[in-house]
Amino acid sequence: MATTNIKTEIKSHDEIKDSSYQSLFKPLSTIISDAGVYAYCAICAISLHDLFKEEWNRKFREQCLSRHIDHVGLPKQVRSSMYAFLSGEGSDIQPLIDVLKEEPGLNGNCLRVLEDLILFAVETGVYDARMRVLTLHVAWLLKVALPLVEIYEESVVDMLSREVQEISEDEQKANEKRKRNKKIKRFLYVGLATIGGGAVLGLTGGLAAPFMAAGAGAIIGGAGAAVLGSAAGVAVIGSLFGVAGAGLTGYKMQKRVGDIEEFAFDTLTEGQQLHITLAISGWLSEEEKEAFQEPWYNLMHSREQYCLRYESTYLLQLGRAMDYLFSFAVSMAAQEALKYTILSGLLAAITWPATLITMAGVIDNPWGVCIRRSEQVGRHLAEVLLERQHGKRPITLIGFSLGARVIFYCLQEMAKRKDCEGIIEDVILLGAPVPAHAQNWQDFSKVVSGRIVNGYCRGDWLLKFLYRTSSATMKIAGLQAIKWCDRRMCNVDLSSVVSGHMDYSSKMDIILKAVGVRTLDEAIDDSRIRKSRSDIPRTHKTSTSRHRPRLRSKSDSSLRFICDVPTMVESSICRDRSQSLDSALSRSSTHSTFNLNPAGLATPDLLSPMKFNPSLSNSSEDVPQSLELKEPSTWDWNAWEDK
Repeated sequence: MATTNIKTEIKSHDEIKDSSYQSLFKPLSTIISDAGVYAYCAICAISLHDLFKEEWNRKFREQCLSRHIDHVGLPKQVRSSMYAFLSGEGSDIQPLIDVLKEEPGLNGNCLRVLEDLILFAVETGVYDARMRVLTLHVAWLLKVALPLVEIYEESVVDMLSREVQEISEDEQKANEKRKRNKKIKRFLYVGLATIGGGAVLGLTGGLAAPFMAAGAGAIIGGAGAAVLGSAAGVAVIGSLFGVAGAGLTGYKMQKRVGDIEEFAFDTLTEGQQLHITLAISGWLSEEEKEAFQEPWYNLMHSREQYCLRYESTYLLQLGRAMDYLFSFAVSMAAQEALKYTILSGLLAAITWPATLITMAGVIDNPWGVCIRRSEQVGRHLAEVLLERQHGKRPITLIGFSLGARVIFYCLQEMAKRKDCEGIIEDVILLGAPVPAHAQNWQDFSKVVSGRIVNGYCRGDWLLKFLYRTSSATMKIAGLQAIKWCDRRMCNVDLSSVVSGHMDYSSKMDIILKAVGVRTLDEAIDDSRIRKSRSDIPRTHKTSTSRHRPRLRSKSDSSLRFICDVPTMVESSICRDRSQSLDSALSRSSTHSTFNLNPAGLATPDLLSPMKFNPSLSNSSEDVPQSLELKEPSTWDWNAWEDK
């Protein structure tokens, strides 16, 4: 949706909040007709079937639909129709969308429907990741822009804060008394680090934990307020934002686990949101306090963002070894006598140059150490997420290189556990040094509710060199697409953006845009529908020249192998904003878009828009195609693997 259309829907951030306050106490069912209520519930039922048709999601589907029927007040006579939609009958959703858009009470603006759906999603005190995926999908169907949905999520948090601040003096005294009684227990449970972290975050930016029933009533309204007025209801609402409100900072001072020497969370942005983002770096190039934050200074996927600080000593050793090996390889390529050898050897990787092999010891040892420790860190991260340290709300994980490996083993560990569903919304793995076999990824469909993005570079000679003896099959996710036919799987060929492994750190800004992750400049652009830019959360690292991506004196482009990039075919429900950098840069890229058919996601030319077919396809031929280069002179990974 263009920015001008967004402006016609709503003019400012404050207007959204003010309209929210005025309409919260008026249920949606009193604004729209019975036919509109029926269409609204049916759209949710069909979407639940399309998004979460797996057997392990059956309980979630049925409970969600049952609660939603009660929420909108549908009569018992139509329950059977809703469950028929849930089972896959009557999949033609467009007539239902048309009915809802033509409702006089909505005036052609379906934002009020999304507001109701968000309130429904959080009324139990648990914002399930699957509910957020459902919300964003319905927003796409109704053509409501993603920034508007996120602004309303912010207004939900703001309303809680506002109501808590306006409680009476007697309520404040009672609240302080409860806090004193729980002080010792809180200290023992959370520890000094959590108390300090909670003070810094202000309970994720000014929220009290647990929330007062007044704030809960303002959000839920009607019958929900009576339930949340009890002590149990208050505790449930408080669970949204984590134990004692300290969030992920509570793990800064945890005791050593296994061989892990360092594991903590640092804040990237000081804001509050109903969903959070965790970024994980793969190596360090400099020994400085904010080294882990530096690659992510332009990330703005959520108003509340963290980065994982882990094993900095070993990651720094690895980063320095990679820099040294890279500089050595470039100096070899610069010599005329060895230029042909180094190019063919590095990129074909059939016979590595002997001179480069002699330098392998410089990087093999730190790489092996970090490979092992990243697995342990990933498994420990799974424990943190399963314990809901971040609160009962969705989290998105983004990582490059060994950071992507941490995410991979986190998902692998979570898939083995009960109650692992509904925690993780999206995962983005960039240049991941992990297996690319589909069977290693299929269990992740139980853990990840939204997208599983694999960003890879076919010409990443450094990653190929590091794995020259580590794996017999040589199927590495950071080098090729994952051939797994699932609506979650989204392969993005970054070969036109990333010319080598080192670029994942230095070119993170453009990479994030290419895979459909919002960045700071896009968030500032969204301020046109806000009152001012002050609504954008303050980042810990300012965008100064010192923190901009550093340009290397000897770029990976000197080792780059130019070849045609094939278009991948994916059977995925994915956001069309991730199809190309051109679409990511446009304002339409900010929409929540889940598409029910294959989409081409390779990026041979990031400045030209990709072809996109929005029709639904249930064909059994929607299997991702293998990579085939157009010219016989170019090198093919699969051909090499066959040999």
